[in-house]
Amino acid sequence: MFEFLNGFAGLGDQGIIIFFAVFVIFTILAYKLVKFVFKALMLGLVAAMFPVVGNMVMGMSIEISLYNMVWFALTGIALFIAYSAVRMGWKFVKLLLSPLKLFRRGGKKASKPKESPKPSASE
Repeated sequence: MFEFLNGFAGLGDQGIIIFFAVFVIFTILAYKLVKFVFKALMLGLVAAMFPVVGNMVMGMSIEISLYNMVWFALTGIALFIAYSAVRMGWKFVKLLLSPLKLFRRGGKKASKPKESPKPSASE
């Protein structure tokens, strides 16, 4: 019934741990990719509806055609991908520069200045 598990017998203890770690990483990356694609598609749908909403609510004169709706959808998806890339790059730069921030502060986290006790209303 579980003959496919016999292939793991030759891996050894370290091999099974590495295999499991790769499986977990793959699962996390696949989840993040599916989530990203779903967000991009939802944003594309919303962006495709912009000409309709623009005409009805804002009084714009945008031609409502399949070409325009596809153009707005693809532009919205492209802007979302560009935003995500810039955001990921910004997080990476902050991660790279975080040791320098600690070094600049002398290795200590900045502490808040102590506040003086406020007088109570009864005094």
